Amino acid sequence: MEPIAIVGIGCRFPGASGPQAFWEMLRNGVDAISETPPGRWSASFYDEDPTAPGKMNTRWGGFLAQIDRFDAAFFKISPVEAVQIDPQQRLLLEVTWESLEDAGIVPSRLAGAPVGVFIGVMSNDY
Repeated sequence: MEPIAIVGIGCRFPGASGPQAFWEMLRNGVDAISETPPGRWSASFYDEDPTAPGKMNTRWGGFLAQIDRFDAAFFKISPVEAVQIDPQQRLLLEVTWESLEDAGIVPSRLAGAPVGVFIGVMSNDY
């Protein structure tokens, strides 16, 4: 088996906008579960009755902060196109860039290089 090296990292977790913040949160035993932020989804989806059809019986979850803030111009994406992009794709662009920055890698120098990119995404909702 050939050795590998992880040279850069980026992440987003509820309560942590990057690796250092995530480490601090873990070290301090922070619980990042919170009540659903206003405007995240309609309160009409909630019903305390767990058997109510089409409803959920909790108002708590793990939520990423500032998911509506995306610098489309930085990625040369038009504002019209940016609002149509899946939020996970926007996060992927941001975290990938942060990973390259963390590694001290200039993206344009990767063309033609033997590089692997491995991405983990959980869930398919906003």
